[in-house]
Amino acid sequence: IFGTTVDKVVVLEDDMEISADFYNYFNALAPLLDSDPTLFCVSAWNDNGKKQLATDPRQLHRTDFFPGLGWMMTRRFWDEISGKWPDLYWDDWLRSANQTLGRQCIRPERSRTANFGADGVSQSFNYEKHVSKVILNTDFVDFASLDLSYLSPLLYDKLVFERLSRAVLLKY
Repeated sequence: IFGTTVDKVVVLEDDMEISADFYNYFNALAPLLDSDPTLFCVSAWNDNGKKQLATDPRQLHRTDFFPGLGWMMTRRFWDEISGKWPDLYWDDWLRSANQTLGRQCIRPERSRTANFGADGVSQSFNYEKHVSKVILNTDFVDFASLDLSYLSPLLYDKLVFERLSRAVLLKY
């Protein structure tokens, strides 16, 4: 899968549409993936990227859950997992702690990919109820011009805790 000069690869299935800033997104985040040992991937997909939830096209998050559906990994990570890569359900397999080893993935608030493959392995149940509801970003963001330092583990944890401390408790 990797040539002699390739140090990263983007995995994109054949039933995906990409946003206009898809390449800019991965290009801007590649240095972070290279330098942060607490990461194993950068994903273009957000499982919760539905219209009512994905409001900020610039916001990126760290996640313990492998989002898939358009993602980048390093050669180093591929060398680590390639010998045990499964024939089926590789995305579920990649969500296992045995593969991620406590590492995280960067994902956008608004997905940079959209899936149009209703006839996939999930046999359209998951597609109709969930995957088809995730919106594709339409606002071009030049990620290379943004300060992405908040994605470092310590700064990101601080950001999350600051936001949680300002949260309002609602009773349902």
